[in-house]
Amino acid sequence: MYLVSKIKHLSAIYLVPLIIVMWGTISSPLVGQSKPKLEGTVLNINKEAIPQAEVQLKHEDSGQMFYFKSNKKGEFSSSSLPAGNYNLTVEKEGYESYTGELKLSPNFIQKIKVTLVKERAEEQKREEEAIAYFKKGAKLSGEKKLEEAIQAFQKAVELKEDFFEAYLNLGGFLFVQKKDDEAEKALLKALELRPEEPKPKEILADINFEKAKILIQENKLDEALERLKQAYNFRAEHAYVNFLLGYLYHEKEMKEEAIKHFEAFLQLAPNAPQVKDVKKLLESLKKNSPNPFDDAHSEIIMRV
Repeated sequence: MYLVSKIKHLSAIYLVPLIIVMWGTISSPLVGQSKPKLEGTVLNINKEAIPQAEVQLKHEDSGQMFYFKSNKKGEFSSSSLPAGNYNLTVEKEGYESYTGELKLSPNFIQKIKVTLVKERAEEQKREEEAIAYFKKGAKLSGEKKLEEAIQAFQKAVELKEDFFEAYLNLGGFLFVQKKDDEAEKALLKALELRPEEPKPKEILADINFEKAKILIQENKLDEALERLKQAYNFRAEHAYVNFLLGYLYHEKEMKEEAIKHFEAFLQLAPNAPQVKDVKKLLESLKKNSPNPFDDAHSEIIMRV
């Protein structure tokens, strides 16, 4: 059974916050001036100027605050700052802010460049978080912690509603935990997202097959037949779906349908332990002979 699929491709783009402070070379001492001078430039990751960026300096010793704004070229400067250590903050709407430390020495020009990256969109943040939960679920499932894995996959689909891989794994593990209704819901969503994918269909066929077995044991043959039809629609090559369809159609005296599915079963599972009985039944159907199977439904199911 398919439990943890590899992600071949995900649309999430990982943006690692890139905030770089480049310290320029220190120029020659400023003759006759005791205070340091600061010259800075605020750029984006394409090295383009960011105008109107707000620059804030806090002198650590005195607590004094100094404020600047970058010009059209992204530049800002000051020649009246006291020497010492500073906390630097650079902000611009639409960009992630930068905070760091800066030391200004007397009689020197300090040149800096601050590179900001744009803020991630809320949708992208949710997608990245969903991927993190998916990876967590995959790890937990590998450790056989299925309940925790299910919770992680559930969180992934809450964050990213079109996360096919998460729905698929969620449905698969819910099925393993015998939570068929929840599994079916998750797998139908996965199938809706990618109708061409075979894995959701395979598990959905198994779910409907297991439900049909229970219904047959409860002698609810009409309901069982509907479940088996659904299973067949999902996966026509499921050998035991064909076996039970043949059995139920035979019970309903629908000879042609019974023969069709029994013959399919023999082709799909030629070495199955039920082959001998099915061959006898096919022979009796074609000759209109009595049913060689035992009448007890539960005994039929125990053989599957």
